[in-house]
Amino acid sequence: MPPQPRVLMVEDHPDIAELYQLKLQLEGYRVAVAANGRAGLELARTLKPDVLLLDIHVPQLDGLELLAALRDDETTRDQLVVVFTEDDNPELIQEAERLHAAAYLLKARLLPRLLSQTIGEVLRNRRGPLAGASQPVAEQAS
Repeated sequence: MPPQPRVLMVEDHPDIAELYQLKLQLEGYRVAVAANGRAGLELARTLKPDVLLLDIHVPQLDGLELLAALRDDETTRDQLVVVFTEDDNPELIQEAERLHAAAYLLKARLLPRLLSQTIGEVLRNRRGPLAGASQPVAEQAS
């Protein structure tokens, strides 16, 4: 039996983190949670998760700064990252695309089932940069 995929979630709201963590664990993922960007960066380097779920607005090191740091580090450069945030600012979406995020999901439209499906798809396809980043994946599914 292959090992369960490891997911690292960087999310500063405990209720949101708990909701998504529980759903992902029920779907067979091993989930670690970091409450800020600095902790997320350290865990990304040490845990080497299969995919990183990244909120944009987290303390200490925001999500896009964390994503840029991952891309600048040879050991984490190819880390699969799914951005999931409340912010649908086109400039942020464009920056996430430039930094090779595999998907950009909007929490307002994000059921836990959709998050789990997106992670599965990203892992299966080892998807590269966002296609059509101006249309977030969550928007396409609603």
